[in-house]
Amino acid sequence: MFQDRLKYMLNVLKKASIVSGGVFIIFYHLKETNKRIGNIINTNVLDVEKKFTAEYIYIDDPSYEAAMKTQRDKKSFNALGFSRIWKTLKHSLAWRLLWLCRHGNKEQRNVALDQLAAFKNNKIWDCLKIAQALDKNTAVLLARTFACDLRYFLPPPIHIRKAANTSELLSYKLRDMISHVQALNPHSCIQYFLSKYFLNIQDQMIEVDSVPAKPDNINEKQLCILCLDALHHHLFLFHDSTSDENSSVAALKELGIFPKLAELMLRYRNDSEIDFAVLKLLTVLSVYPSLLKDFYENGLIGELARLIKSRDIRLASSSAVCLANLSGEYHYKPGLYLLHPLYRTKSNHNCDILLVHGLRGGVFVTWRQRDKKCAEPVGIIEVTVSDVECDPCEKDNLSKTYFDPELQQVLEDLKELDDEALLTNLEVVLHDIPISAKREPSSTKQYTSNKKRLALIQEDEDKCNYTHCWPKDWLPQDCDSLRILGFNYWSKLSEWLEGCPLKNADIESRAEELGSVLIDAEVGKKSIVWLAHSMGGLIVKKLLVDAAQKSEPRFGNLCQKTKAVLFYSTPHKGSALATMPRAAAAILWPSQDVKQLQENSPVLLKMHNEFIKFADLFNWETISFAETQPTLVTAFKVPVHFVESFSADLGRGVFYELPLDHLSICKPATRQSILYTTVLDVLLRVSSCEVQLKHTDSHILRLIYTFWSLVKSKFGLLKTNLEDNQGNGNQHWIEKTLLHAFTDDVIT
Repeated sequence: MFQDRLKYMLNVLKKASIVSGGVFIIFYHLKETNKRIGNIINTNVLDVEKKFTAEYIYIDDPSYEAAMKTQRDKKSFNALGFSRIWKTLKHSLAWRLLWLCRHGNKEQRNVALDQLAAFKNNKIWDCLKIAQALDKNTAVLLARTFACDLRYFLPPPIHIRKAANTSELLSYKLRDMISHVQALNPHSCIQYFLSKYFLNIQDQMIEVDSVPAKPDNINEKQLCILCLDALHHHLFLFHDSTSDENSSVAALKELGIFPKLAELMLRYRNDSEIDFAVLKLLTVLSVYPSLLKDFYENGLIGELARLIKSRDIRLASSSAVCLANLSGEYHYKPGLYLLHPLYRTKSNHNCDILLVHGLRGGVFVTWRQRDKKCAEPVGIIEVTVSDVECDPCEKDNLSKTYFDPELQQVLEDLKELDDEALLTNLEVVLHDIPISAKREPSSTKQYTSNKKRLALIQEDEDKCNYTHCWPKDWLPQDCDSLRILGFNYWSKLSEWLEGCPLKNADIESRAEELGSVLIDAEVGKKSIVWLAHSMGGLIVKKLLVDAAQKSEPRFGNLCQKTKAVLFYSTPHKGSALATMPRAAAAILWPSQDVKQLQENSPVLLKMHNEFIKFADLFNWETISFAETQPTLVTAFKVPVHFVESFSADLGRGVFYELPLDHLSICKPATRQSILYTTVLDVLLRVSSCEVQLKHTDSHILRLIYTFWSLVKSKFGLLKTNLEDNQGNGNQHWIEKTLLHAFTDDVIT
């Protein structure tokens, strides 16, 4: 009995040992196999499927078009409940609007985009479905639509988002791109940049795992910004009409410039310096329509839609330029900035306002509002900008509000009546009253405001809401249907400053560049008003003179459509800064930009006389402002009078001398400044004339043009017959032919 039990236990142990041994051998082999496979294949890619939320990607599938059409025609009203019905209607409407955005005409597409952007309180999954259904063209148009939900745009792909969370040096990648384009199009500025910030560049290019050498006093963010500026400088100099012809753009695309820019914006989220450095590069790349797919697939359309809403004028304007170029509506070349309107508009503009700055200026610097101040400093030299600032908005912040809107309106009306009654015996004097004026028309009103209460309200608002570009923020509020463009060019005062030798252009070259840029932006189809400061006025004069002398109609339109030119301290006859003593010139070392402003220069005088001749021919309205106070230059606050009054006087049109310096002459303090009211008066006259001309063209001028074309055609037909019969003396036949020709036309 015991032997049988022992034999049974041994048999069980034998089988258990065999099974456990087999399991151990199988487990060991599986472990070793998994280990060997792990050394060959990256198993982390399987983690992509372990997600708690759906991952939306960029697709380009023709079958998606059929799905959209099916969803558009689908009727889903079978579910019960008002909430389900509303969701179904909303979802169906969104797909219908998306279909119209792709296949409708221009008017239908604009309505569909506005309605789609007007959807509010959407759930995140609804927005992601719309974002997944957007194609690249619709996404650009939607990004240019006011108040569009940013959730309609897909983020950058997952590999870019993962790379943004790593600690990899992006400056190393950007350096390789700079070196590559430098090899394609060598330039001394790029070579100097590489030798300054990346030492032993040739040795490091040979080593694959090398780390870029950089100065100890510069961090990764600053170095990335410098690299982006170097790439922008290179592309700005060598950009062409199409990306296929531009080897540098094609090389940067192959090297992955778009994923790196998206990664950089994600890594430094909401950093204005990084955003502006990236946008400067994107404005050049947006000129090429073939790169729209790269913008879209790397999530940059959503970034542009985010930045166009920024309060920073640099970011908003640059984003508007990129989206306008990518949409194909306009073609803004590098150097031209769109200031207004930033978004799509239903109505077309009827006037172009062009801003051209002077030496060492810029679109986002020259045209800002005058700095806030409380009191003038005490000293020998009077200046217009004080070091002491105050905030008048801190007062009267506690305003009473009423819950009843009708009572609120009644009280505001009573207050307005009381204010108007109190102001009847008072005068609201404008800011910046001229100390002298020439050739001022007799019909000009006094330097006071007619709408007194409105003037005081606007003055308080302007003091509280400081603007970095008063034409952009103020003019659209007081005048409709405007397009405001700013032209940016590089200049310098002294040769001691670093500069690119290819950018050291004269007035003639800058005028030629500006002319081609404006023609590509379709300037010349509507009325034009120029605002020019300092040397910018000379560039405008040269552009208009050259355009008037050319036979091409597109340049002639610039002259014919120009209605007014406003000069702010423009040295028409030169500047004393260019004729300084030899000792001072040896210290300052004036640049070539300054040297071309010699007083009574033959080139400037010839251009001045030609401009006066064409201004009279085309009936341009000209207004000039002159400074009367010196400008404090350098840290030592040396007083310098840049443009004397005799040089700032065009000798034609209205001329004002104001108690301002060279920097403040184009910066009104508020909308009640004569610097602003003069511009507004000109625009209102131009707009009214444009409206009158539009109505006249539709009736009277159309008849005149028809009759004149008819006369020209008849004379063309009769010319040959007259020449043939004149030699035969058939005078009776000639008179009969003319009589019958014009009699038939009149009857017709």
